[in-house]
Amino acid sequence: MPRDQAARYLRDNFDPQDRLAVVLINKRSGSVVQRLATAGQIASAEFQAWLRYQNAQKADVYCTLNTLHPDARGRTKDDIETVRHVYLDFDHDGTAAVERLRHHAGMPEPNYLIGTSPGKWQVTWRVQGFTKAQAEDLQRGMAREFGADPAATDCSRVLRVPGFYNHKYTPTHYVRVKELSRETYSPEHFPKLESGSRGTRLSVHRDPNPPSIGPGHHSQSERDWAFARRALARGEAPEAVATAIAAFRHGEKANVADYAERTVRKALESLNAPEASAPER
Repeated sequence: MPRDQAARYLRDNFDPQDRLAVVLINKRSGSVVQRLATAGQIASAEFQAWLRYQNAQKADVYCTLNTLHPDARGRTKDDIETVRHVYLDFDHDGTAAVERLRHHAGMPEPNYLIGTSPGKWQVTWRVQGFTKAQAEDLQRGMAREFGADPAATDCSRVLRVPGFYNHKYTPTHYVRVKELSRETYSPEHFPKLESGSRGTRLSVHRDPNPPSIGPGHHSQSERDWAFARRALARGEAPEAVATAIAAFRHGEKANVADYAERTVRKALESLNAPEASAPER
């Protein structure tokens, strides 16, 4: 495995002075460590050696893909200075979903595909000229259209860094990256957004002849519930998970906030029960 893969990825995507947050999550010990540093510092041999050591101790390595203000002390949305990337995180039916995205006529080619585990992908585009609101609106719309994780659409999100091992699964999985494009995209390169009374949606065209639904198909409510369980299990706040589901399902439920809260409550109950409760139909 190339030892400099993470450093090269950082140097290709950021200026040396860009300030980023690195987060280490060790599910075995329950520890979470965050370090704020410049991209140049993080890509340095010393910092990379420390990350490899932490990764060998079962800590998963994540990093922000958008830059922080020079005086930032955390990685809230207010701490984000410049949007450098838009991204999607595919957990469910990931390989097929990525193929649908790449064959969609209105979508620019991603810069990177990052294989986080078998069948699961992070897709990133290097961008310029985006406000935080524009980036998040686009990511929510793309997540809805292509079936990506709706919680991974905030501009302060951390994503896995290629070149390290994913310890979430047994056996562990080496996080690889595939470069597809060297372009830097602007808002006009993506599908146009339409503003309406029920919120902002992507003006993309769905397949008029979608594939037939087989016996293994899960309803959207079941997928919402499964998403909530995954997000809660990895430490996301229940309020944030409910907000993500409500944003994803906006316009589809009469009382979407209540639906989202009940879905999260059922997911929480199922995580503490020997058998999972059934999601709302």
